[in-house]
Parts: sequence; structure tokens; C-alpha cells
Amino acid sequence: MEEKRHFRRYRKHSEFSLLIKGKPFKAETLDYSITGIGAMVEDSPPIKEGDVVTLDITVPPLRTEGKIVWTKRIKSGLKIGISSNGDLKGNLEDYAFADTLTGLQRTNGTGILEVVSDAICKRIYIKNGDMIFAASNRDEDRLGDILLKEKKITQEQYDQSVEEMKKTKQRQGTALVRLGYLKPQELAAAVTHQIEEIIISLFSLRHGSFEFKEGPLPTDEIITLKLSAANLIYRGVKRINVLNDIIGNLPPMDSILCFSTDPLKLFQNISLDIDGKTILSYIDGKTAINHIVFASNLARLSALKTIYALLSTGIIEAIEGEEKVQEVMAEDIIEEHEVKVDPEIVNMIEEMYDKYKDLGYYGVLGIKQYATTAEIKSAYYSSAKRFHPDRHFYLASDALKGKLSEIFAYITEAYTTLSSSEKRRQYDRQLSHRAAPTLSNEELAAERFAEGKIELAKSNIAQAMELFGQAAYLNSSTAKYHYHYGLALIKLNRLKEASRAIERTLKIEPSNPDYLAENGHIYLKLNLSGRAKSNLEAALKISPSHKRAAEGMENLSVKAS
Repeated sequence: MEEKRHFRRYRKHSEFSLLIKGKPFKAETLDYSITGIGAMVEDSPPIKEGDVVTLDITVPPLRTEGKIVWTKRIKSGLKIGISSNGDLKGNLEDYAFADTLTGLQRTNGTGILEVVSDAICKRIYIKNGDMIFAASNRDEDRLGDILLKEKKITQEQYDQSVEEMKKTKQRQGTALVRLGYLKPQELAAAVTHQIEEIIISLFSLRHGSFEFKEGPLPTDEIITLKLSAANLIYRGVKRINVLNDIIGNLPPMDSILCFSTDPLKLFQNISLDIDGKTILSYIDGKTAINHIVFASNLARLSALKTIYALLSTGIIEAIEGEEKVQEVMAEDIIEEHEVKVDPEIVNMIEEMYDKYKDLGYYGVLGIKQYATTAEIKSAYYSSAKRFHPDRHFYLASDALKGKLSEIFAYITEAYTTLSSSEKRRQYDRQLSHRAAPTLSNEELAAERFAEGKIELAKSNIAQAMELFGQAAYLNSSTAKYHYHYGLALIKLNRLKEASRAIERTLKIEPSNPDYLAENGHIYLKLNLSGRAKSNLEAALKISPSHKRAAEGMENLSVKAS
């Protein structure tokens, strides 16, 4: 299941009933996440990938339909992976809140995450994985109340702003600026602080439920901010002051701590406090949690919740058993997180985006073709730091974030290829063949596209997909290449890759109803109803009689009923 790469899996063995084609089977959960479960089913039920089954689980409480996404038969029964249908939801007791936020960030989710605990209801507005706004029904979380508590305004000024709100129907912050009690820049800082406090306060909740409702955001009701997810997770976890809650979410105390090998996690934008820097200084891939706590000289609660906060961000990870050689040092992490942003960073990103594919794997890493393995690794980490999307969250428009993500993915692709002896040899052979090209990229792309259509006619889908992909790579500005690449991926049931390909066509031709309709159908298959509806409605708005879009809307209505 692809979701395993995004949402944390929790180990839990719990017996439950699995309804398959109306017949119940005894089953046991092996692990679960917010998007599905791994389970063992007794006997040999008639089941295959794509089948829809009904779940009735006590722990975690889950009664819903789900789709079988993988199966594996063993002697004792059948192992299966089930992807839950519908919105993402659960109880705070069963899922660590930090894991939920991280998962939504990594899946680029867009929608509203609602958390309810007794009379408390708070909402986090998420756009493409970024937390951009939050709201709360608690009086203590209102902007005026926060400013009053922190003595930024007086009670008299607070009361006058309330009266102004009643007259003008404006927000309290706007009223305070109109009355001259706040400067515009002070208002911006105050609103950011308010939103951060609403989100951070959620980490301290010990019970309640949450639900992520995917779909377009009510842009007329919210103020869009740029917030560092890693910072909020780190600070939020550190608000937890119940030792048992911390220990319950930590791995065994004899687990060894090491830095993540994933640059996407390692080089997030985060401002570390002194406790965080202290703990990081002991991370060496050799030392266990209990020894780090003792050596740090921090209070036990402070040390443990700092370790939990760092684990929650993904910067560090726990391993059991053998020691692990570290790729980076603590000094590098701490130093990097304290570096100020270069005012020319936008130009740097734009320049790299324009040329990164032409540079090739060696060029994008800034190394020679004869570079050693150590030089390749060093160049990779250096480039990953510079172009990590999260490190530039505060200045990145959606378009700029997309460019950063593409650059980062290409850098990672370069490292994956060049760090493998066999893949590197293959890549070097390709370079030698390209040394004296007789055709332009546009001509080569057209040639590969024509070859792809021939293979498609022969029902050689995999070969056609490879050729369409090459055409799209060679001439990325031609929409039909990406489109046919996406269609081939759909036939191979590689839906998320297909969606990315179709999205690229829409960047080139955003008003093409065929592309919009096909993207809508992909999202339907992925059970992303909000995104499906948005694309299908856009297609019908452009072409009201579009057959493919109309079929999609009909399927969407059936799913909803």
C-alpha cells in the first residue's frame, strides 16, 4: 500500500469480522494507519485486489467499507491490505496527532482537518499539505482575547473593538487597526501567533476525534498564512506535559537513535530550542534513548518529550539492534536550521528549474562524471538542503513550491541512480549514446511518441508507457505526450503517477475538458471525491455535453448515495 510511506502504521492485534460478498470471515489486524489496515484472514476466502469488503473492528473503532489493495497467501491464511473508503478520520487515542499532520503534508492533501474534544471544536485548513489557517470555538482562542491576555491591548480597547465589529461586520483584528490600537504589521504577527497557538494546543488533547474532509477551501472565509509544519509539530509535542503520554508514544528505551536518511525529513525548516540542540548533539547511530536521556543532563520529562518531538518531525528515527553509520552530523543540522534565507532564493530556484533536466544527473549535483561514491553522497545532501520545499515555505507560492518539489525529486532521482553501480553504468551508457545526437529533442520526442502509439496498438502497454514517458521527458511542453503517458499508466493501474502526468498536461492546457475529465476519473478511482468533483465540474463548465465528464459525475453521485 502506497499510503504506508506517508502515514505511520501502528502495530495492533485485534480480532474482527470481515464481510466478503455477504459472508463473514474471522480476521485479525496486524497493523493500521489512518488510511487502512493490514490483516490476516482465516481460511482462503474468495478475494482479490480491487474487491470491496466491510470492516467491523473494535480497536481502533472502525466500521466502514474498504478496498483490497494487496494480498499474500501463506500457510496460516491470507494476508491482506485494506484501504479505507471515505474521509480520513479516527480518535486521538488511537493516532498520534503529529503523525496525522505529517501524513497530510506528505500526501499534499487539501481540505479541513476538524478536531472535536468534548465542547472544543477546532479546524485546521490545509492546502496542498501546508497548514494555512485555523479556527476555534473557544473564547480563549479569539484574537482579541489572546492580545488581551498577553497585554498587547487594554480591556477598554478590547471593548471598543467589539463595538466596532458590530458596526462594520469586520474581523476584530481589522477593527483594532481601524481604531489605531494595532499597526498592520502587528496585526499580521498577531494573527500568525493566534493560528499557531490554536494548532499547537491540539497536541495536548488526550481524547477526542478528528476527521479530514478533503475538498476546496472556503477562501472567502480564511486568511492564508505560511506556517512551518515541522515547527508546529515540534512545538506542539513539547506542550505535552504528561510523562505517561510521552512514554506511550516512544519506542523501547534501549532503541538506538539516528538521523533520518531521507533528506525530505532531515532538512525540514525548524527552529530548535536549547533542549533540541542538546539532544541532537548525542545522536550518533550508536547511543540508545535511555543513555541519551542520562547523558543530556536534562530533566527526564524534558529530555523524553524533546526526543518524541524530534521523532515526530522525522528528523531522527529509532532503530533496534545494530548500530548505524551516520550520513550527517548534528552540527550540520543545527547550523542549517539557523541559516537566514538568501533574498535571491527565488532567482536561484527559477534558474535551476529552467535548466535542471538539461544538466543531467551529474550536472544537477554539481559533480564530474568520474566522481567517487563519497563525492556523490556529499553533493546530494548539499543539494537536498538547498532545494528542500519545506525550507522555503514562507516565500513559496503554489507554483514555486511545485517547482521546488520537481527539482528536489530530480536531485533524489540523480542520487538513487548514481549511487547504484548498475544503474550508474546504464546511465553512463545512455550519455555516451547521446554524445552526438542527430535529432533535436523535439524530433526525438515525436519519434518516441509515434513508436509508443504503435506499441499501444499492439497492446504492449508497458512498452508504450515507457515510450510516451520518454517523449514527455524530451519535450515537456507538449501536452499530448504527458496525456498519453498518463493514459498508459492508468491501464497499468499506476493511478497516482497517472494523475501527476495528467496534472502536467493541465499546466500546459488548463482548459482542456478531455484532460480535466480524465483527471476526474483518476481521482474517483483513488476515492478522492473532492478532487474528482472539482475536475469533472470544470470540464463540464467548458464543455457542457462532454460525455466522459458526465459519466464521471454520474459515478460520483452513485458513490455518494
